[in-house]
Amino acid sequence: MAVLSRLLGIASDTVFLAEHWHPLTRDEAQQLNPFYTSRLPADAQLYRCDQVAEDGRCLVHDTRPLVCRGYPWYDQPPQVMPLPDANCGYAIDQVMARPPEP
Repeated sequence: MAVLSRLLGIASDTVFLAEHWHPLTRDEAQQLNPFYTSRLPADAQLYRCDQVAEDGRCLVHDTRPLVCRGYPWYDQPPQVMPLPDANCGYAIDQVMARPPEP
């Protein structure tokens, strides 16, 4: 997987996380994103990524590591979760991935 990721120009999860993710307390996370934080388990590990712009967009979207590509369900099966912003990149990715209906 590491070789394939490197060939595709996708950052290593370990290196990216060490450089760009910063731990948050639950209170800090709640202040930044109450909608999402309130839906996480009480024991969830919370982080802030310094590659997320003020408007919430990822500054390295095209080369983001696999851990970011799987957000928010990296280690869980997909689940229904309402999005706070209908125009967020995740919703746009879902629409773009669907073939047009006849």
